[in-house]
Amino acid sequence: MTLRSNDEIQAALLAYIKSKTSITNVITSTEMREDQWQGTTFTYPAIRIRMISNVPSNTNCNYNNISVSIMVFTEDASSQNDDKIAGIINETLHDKSFVSNGIAFYLRTTNLIPAFRSDIRTWRSEVLMNGIVS
Repeated sequence: MTLRSNDEIQAALLAYIKSKTSITNVITSTEMREDQWQGTTFTYPAIRIRMISNVPSNTNCNYNNISVSIMVFTEDASSQNDDKIAGIINETLHDKSFVSNGIAFYLRTTNLIPAFRSDIRTWRSEVLMNGIVS
């Protein structure tokens, strides 16, 4: 087996998130994408997935150790909805094993960063996760 590429992992994780009604019930827009996506429109609330690291575990590359950030963006008067969505993502993915797009995942939350103003109108929170993919 070879090292799984960042785009493969992001696509598989994104597909899994889009399949979870616990998340799609609060993110009704189509704004669930990889962090590098550069569209001309942006609607809220939104989720972006960013790969932080992707390291082969051993010389056989049987699995990869990964770190990923799942960022939540909202445009509300309060940060409450942003933190709520991040909490739902955490509950859905933390300490879970699943398969998506032929990739097996095991993820654990390492940090749930509370919402903060990323600009004058937008809140951002993050779910930082470490895991294994194979």
